[in-house]
Amino acid sequence: MANSQDIIVGINDVDCRLSTWIIRNNKRLNFNTVNTLCRKGLIRINGLKTQSSHKLVIGDVISIPSLSNGISGNEIEQKIDPELAKLLRDSIIFKDKYLIALNKPEGIASQGGSGQGVRHIDAYKSTLQFGANNAPRLIHRLDKDTSGVLLLARDVKTANAFSILFKKKIVEKVYWALVKGVPKKDEGKLETYIGRADIWKPNIKNKFIGRKKISSYDENKKRALTYYKVIEKMGSQYSWVELKPSTGRTHQLRIQCAELGTPIIGDRKYMINEDQNFKDFPLEAQKLFLHARSLTFIHPIQKKRINIEAKVPKHMFNLWKHFGWEV
Repeated sequence: MANSQDIIVGINDVDCRLSTWIIRNNKRLNFNTVNTLCRKGLIRINGLKTQSSHKLVIGDVISIPSLSNGISGNEIEQKIDPELAKLLRDSIIFKDKYLIALNKPEGIASQGGSGQGVRHIDAYKSTLQFGANNAPRLIHRLDKDTSGVLLLARDVKTANAFSILFKKKIVEKVYWALVKGVPKKDEGKLETYIGRADIWKPNIKNKFIGRKKISSYDENKKRALTYYKVIEKMGSQYSWVELKPSTGRTHQLRIQCAELGTPIIGDRKYMINEDQNFKDFPLEAQKLFLHARSLTFIHPIQKKRINIEAKVPKHMFNLWKHFGWEV
């Protein structure tokens, strides 16, 4: 469908009602509008007309029209910014018949959402088509302010194969972060339970994040597991940490680093006010210091081991150089 976003359903959204999922991920839409778009066939599942009551299953491809701020249920003419299109093409670090990997720039959203408009990678997927029959599809997501390796599948078969790889947790993900302070142990395991309230409404005023563990289980929380290792330290002030998430919860690394008492620099959402004083910080901490460094997997089509690495963004490179750390 022209001028549409394609989103592949991951394990976290299985059994969710389609209308609920759409409204949750696009605050400009309401229940009546979603029903209208489904009835007109503008919202589709796996290319087919669907009802808003459809229960999502792993691997479903949701096609949603790119919508204007004044939403009326009609498709819009998408205005492509040639500079952004060039930036994304220049960010390609791997491409074959089946996959495209970007070193996603920080500050660019993976998909649309509240206030995003059409300046996100999913809206520009047609600029990454390169002669293929269809535009590529996002396989997974990175937060808007997180840079690094982002995969797109160039056909539905590859997209579905990678959904299975991520579901089975056989894609190794490595992130680098700069955190405030130093963990008590140089390496360890972070295991918590994260719910939507922890993601969207962290209780910063009561110092919940970073001071009280999110460890109690209830049916509304999902297990989050990450392995970490300290690579370098700058006294007791900052640490360069390698993070290997085994699960893929929203904001998982940001929440768990804060819960450890070492929030990620530049993370204004999960840092309490007293953590945001950087009197000794050599650079402005306006950007998030979290980078998806690499993805390693067995290519599901070619059956060979692939390792894709992304260079750190400029603000991280400059700080590493300032501290004398070798990237």
